[in-house]
Amino acid sequence: MAATVPDQRLRIDERVLGAGTSVRFATLLFLLMTASGAMMLNVISGLADGDEAGCDLAAGVDPDDGGYWARVLRISGQSFAYRLCFSAWAPAPPWWQVAAWPFLLTAVAGLLFSVLPRWKARHSRVVPLEAVDPGGELLALLGELGAVTGVVPMPRVVVDPAAASVGAVVFGSNRRPVVCLHGGLLAIRRSDPERFRAVLLHELAHVANRDVTLTYVTVALWRAFLALVLLPYVLWQGYVIYSLLADGVVPRLDRAMLLAVIMVVLVYLARSDVLRSREIYADLTAVRWGADPHGWAVTATPPGGTVRRALASFLELWHTHPRWGLRQGALVDPAPLFRAAALPLFLIGSVPIVTVGQLMRQLAPYRVNFTNNLSAVLVVIPAVLVTGVIGVALWRAVAYAVLTGARVPSGVWPGGWLGAGMSAGTVLGGHVSGWAWLPERPLVLLVPVLAGAAFGWWVTQCAHLWTRTWRGRTLGLVLAVSLAAACLAMMSWLTWWMLMGASLAGGNRAGAEATGQSILAWLPSAAPAGDPSRIPGIATVQPLLDSIGSTSLAALAVTALWVVPLLAWAAGPVTGTPRWMPVPEAPSGDPAVPLRKVLLPGLLGGALACLAVAGVQTYVHGGQPVPDARGGLYALRYMALLLLALILPATLAAAVASTADRRYRLLGSLIAAQTATLLGLAAMTVLVSVDGCIDPLSVLSDNCAWRPAWRRPLFAFTFMLNNALVLGALTAAACALAATAFRRRQLLRPRAADRPDPSTRRTRARRLAVSLLCAVAVGATGSNGAYEMQQLGLLSDMTANQHTIVQRFGLPDSTGSDRTRFRQIDAWYYLGGYRLINLTGEYRNQLGTALKGAKNADPWPSLDRRIRPACNRWWDVTKFETVWFLVPDRTIQADWHALSTWAEQGSRGCTQALDAHDKPALLNALRDLVAANRCAASANARIDTMLRAGGYRGTYRPPVKGAGAVCDVTG
Repeated sequence: MAATVPDQRLRIDERVLGAGTSVRFATLLFLLMTASGAMMLNVISGLADGDEAGCDLAAGVDPDDGGYWARVLRISGQSFAYRLCFSAWAPAPPWWQVAAWPFLLTAVAGLLFSVLPRWKARHSRVVPLEAVDPGGELLALLGELGAVTGVVPMPRVVVDPAAASVGAVVFGSNRRPVVCLHGGLLAIRRSDPERFRAVLLHELAHVANRDVTLTYVTVALWRAFLALVLLPYVLWQGYVIYSLLADGVVPRLDRAMLLAVIMVVLVYLARSDVLRSREIYADLTAVRWGADPHGWAVTATPPGGTVRRALASFLELWHTHPRWGLRQGALVDPAPLFRAAALPLFLIGSVPIVTVGQLMRQLAPYRVNFTNNLSAVLVVIPAVLVTGVIGVALWRAVAYAVLTGARVPSGVWPGGWLGAGMSAGTVLGGHVSGWAWLPERPLVLLVPVLAGAAFGWWVTQCAHLWTRTWRGRTLGLVLAVSLAAACLAMMSWLTWWMLMGASLAGGNRAGAEATGQSILAWLPSAAPAGDPSRIPGIATVQPLLDSIGSTSLAALAVTALWVVPLLAWAAGPVTGTPRWMPVPEAPSGDPAVPLRKVLLPGLLGGALACLAVAGVQTYVHGGQPVPDARGGLYALRYMALLLLALILPATLAAAVASTADRRYRLLGSLIAAQTATLLGLAAMTVLVSVDGCIDPLSVLSDNCAWRPAWRRPLFAFTFMLNNALVLGALTAAACALAATAFRRRQLLRPRAADRPDPSTRRTRARRLAVSLLCAVAVGATGSNGAYEMQQLGLLSDMTANQHTIVQRFGLPDSTGSDRTRFRQIDAWYYLGGYRLINLTGEYRNQLGTALKGAKNADPWPSLDRRIRPACNRWWDVTKFETVWFLVPDRTIQADWHALSTWAEQGSRGCTQALDAHDKPALLNALRDLVAANRCAASANARIDTMLRAGGYRGTYRPPVKGAGAVCDVTG
């Protein structure tokens, strides 16, 4: 349906901000690289025919159980054994084989990009323009259009006589574009010259907008992906399904296949988005050059009804060109170009969760132990991409509203759709439910939705504030600064969600069940008073606080969220129309209320927080125990009270500041709350550092000395800093939301007396004070975050991590039916357990041989040479529970653990007795080693009995000598 263009000039230029095509293309490239590595790892690992399932069974994992986090704990608690098992039975392919595919994909795409223009312009398909224009009329018209458009030099023009469509296409590259005119277009050049001119200007607009290279690189990447990645993956999966059907097994859609499908869908949609996004801009550029807006008129009936419109919007996501109705409407009003659509944001929200999960899966075969720092590194690129896409979209929406005088959107709904995409990606990626399709705690999946809504709210209000205060010619600089702060927040959020939030949704109760041990390990004390796990609510609250405290970038991210708008607020309103506005008659709007309206509540709240911190010091001092008992619950209670002393004044400051300006409630609340928290943290740092110097305020020490708070062993400074700032930000958002809900109908506009003072001296003083405050905040949180990241390191010691997990959480009992138990014992024994049992037999034989040649009359040096080597070999048995899995049967595991206990006691006693020349002690040590051998024999006998009962008889070696002995597990 043809659209009419109003007589007046378009009010705004669609190029007021970048279209965001580059970041969309970067998203496509990242998706292609991630998908190619993940899918080809699946193929290469499958061709290697490793026994990954056997290692899982040997560890006691039940493959038919949906208890995902029970599996995670068993794997994490036996990580060294997993490394040994996989290295022997399911070795990872060489890293270069997996890494080669993204590079190969890029190389082949580059080759295709160079070949495609030659293939399209081959002589058998197209002819030069001169061949169909002997009179030179078309060349003259093209020269005229070149003068109008400024496209110099003019691109090469060819004709495709066989193409019957009334159109044209441009291909090649930005440096060497080629415009191909279809035969149907040449046929109407006399009967419909306006249409002919409009089509030519549209294609020249693509050249002027530099769309050609990006378009055909996208096409080349997609085709290379189809040939090098998708085709081998489909062939491999087809072979696997055929093999299963041949064995009479009905195949099922597992997580790996589902994730591959999701990745391909995301790649296809990203590719379509990149190709589709430039068409409307080319239309508008052509109209600006004088093209007839009706030149693209196509009869199209707009979809009627909500369902039909939603379906049409969904189907459009799969097309490489926008529908004609949308293109015609954009010529009347370019508002669609400045609107943040819900479905694309939902899809982009799933990208970081799915891609980071795939990256983790690619690194997992190489036994990489994921730490907070490594997770922060993995989320950098996804965070930059998702922030760039939604950030540019929201900034464009705000700029359009400011320029047209329309209502500025809140950004909550687009952000909510972004968060919903994160929740969907979390579920589809299996981060919360493992083998099950639904998480145990689905309500937790609302957290990303709320986080996304807050993210969109902040970006929109920050964009609105900067557009009112920025004095530059373009918004590029402030856009980059605000999106940098938003990206930092997105990185911190993704790190926390991938490591902690998703586990809560999946029902990971291990942390809650072992909270008491976790707290006592975190705050050591010689005599902790009471059981922390009995404190009401601590099993839920403390793991959350611990996770926030261990997120290194949390404090810096929150600081950036209030420093960036504070700088804009301090800059003050622009007199007249800002220089970045391309339309002089654009409405300027009301400036923000004076900065003191939001900063003064923060300063007063900070003073109250300082008093509250001093009050906590005095209160806790009244119950100060002896020095040896000042850790554990005492330190925990002290820090909990300090946290309340910081948060409550910050909440009051946020509540007051949220009423200052209805347009920037969130920003005002953040500035006030964080200012109050920062001042309270400064007072806390000083008092904790000089603890012991002022007797009524002494809590941790009795003598006076300078002990920096960030180095005190019983005071978790980073825990306090991160949690105070994060909780302060959350309460600020809650206050802003409450103020919005209860004061929606009240219009708060600054009165004349409240307008900023134009005095240059006051303005400079205000900006200097704000700059100093921002520098202190960023410097403190940034240096602390860098120090914590340096302390944590990129990778952690796998053995130490395994020991910590086992000590804190223990390992869940092996579950499953008797049939599963038989399979677990079979895998444990066959994949490596029998080797360890046989080693105990060898150690017993070595010790027996040494003792046969020994006599009571032998001197100690002779006994030492004979017996010490054999005793030292038994010390290796103490490592059996580390280098190999625990036996997935409680009774057999008791014998296995007793073996290590007796071996450790006997080996150590033997060495000590030989050193002391103590024969009675030596005899006792040898009896301990004999007991260890009985336990090995007993465990072997039980395994043999169980496997015979399960039908596995004849697979294993004969039991070691002494199989009928009974193991004493009391050692």
